[in-house]
Amino acid sequence: MSEFSLSALLDFLGHDLSPVRAVIVFFLIGYVIVGLPLHFRQGAAARDIWGTAAGVTMAAIYAAFLIGVYPALHHSAAALH
Repeated sequence: MSEFSLSALLDFLGHDLSPVRAVIVFFLIGYVIVGLPLHFRQGAAARDIWGTAAGVTMAAIYAAFLIGVYPALHHSAAALH
């Protein structure tokens, strides 16, 4: 069994996982983490508003990672080898 490493996770997110699936996964993570607690505290409207905002923010963070951070990480890792 291989060990967990941050570089392997970043490589999986940036290279192995398709961008569409990754955006969907990140959106769902943000929606569930923020939306479900708010649903039980403030109701369905709060879940929809804040959960969607969190999901969109998480998807945007992934897009920024994919466009700006991952190529630099990949390039610097390749330069080290």
